Amino acid sequence: MTIKRKKDTGEQGNGGQFGSTHRGEADVTVPATSGKEHPFPAKDYYSAEELTALEDRGITVGTSPLPRRTPFVDRSAEIGSGTTIGTSVTIESGASVGQNVDIGRNSLVAVDAHIGDEAQLSTDSTVGAGARIGRAGCVDFRSSVWKDAAVGEDSMVGANSGIGERSTIGSRSCVVGGASVGRDVQAGDRVVIGAGAQIEDGVKIGDDAVVWGHITSDVAPGEVRRGDQTFDGLTASREELAFGSQGGWSRKRFGHVS
Repeated sequence: MTIKRKKDTGEQGNGGQFGSTHRGEADVTVPATSGKEHPFPAKDYYSAEELTALEDRGITVGTSPLPRRTPFVDRSAEIGSGTTIGTSVTIESGASVGQNVDIGRNSLVAVDAHIGDEAQLSTDSTVGAGARIGRAGCVDFRSSVWKDAAVGEDSMVGANSGIGERSTIGSRSCVVGGASVGRDVQAGDRVVIGAGAQIEDGVKIGDDAVVWGHITSDVAPGEVRRGDQTFDGLTASREELAFGSQGGWSRKRFGHVS
């Protein structure tokens, strides 16, 4: 299998709302995604004055003296109190944003997407149509979770990473910066997908696994693997390789070796 470029998969420009090929269900225990179509309805955004009025509901909307920085928030979107919406953010119809969510500037929450309470979307992040981010989940700088994908509770997608259509990342898991996760990948709970990893379409990764490099086949629960090489256990040095030179903070939070 090959990882397709964004322009080949329709995963650019409109939140990944293009047609895709359906694959089977996963064998690992992870949240399910809907797999439904998400037609793009007519836009019905709040005016700038109406956005200001959202503060009466405990929602903070970013402002800027620069032109064309006003967020686009569809009237049909549900937004919880305590949420902060940065400048140039777009929140499309049918989207659901929980309480105390932080949405960084230039980010997109596409049609029918769901963002759980206390989640964080950093600058230039994308949550595609029908995608789901669990409670306290994080999508870091310039990262994307594409159509009907799911990221579990208290999990993180590191900077400059991508989660392909219909893929699922379980709870308390970490996709380290620069990783590319293909379509229909199913990763369990407490999984670490290492820095710059490339996960092929349809791969299943069991709970507590740690992987990095180019992964082309299924990974058993608890397995430690770099590409096609399986190790006999997880050591501090191997975990350091998985998280990479910039992964100190994420390793402290998601690492398995104390």
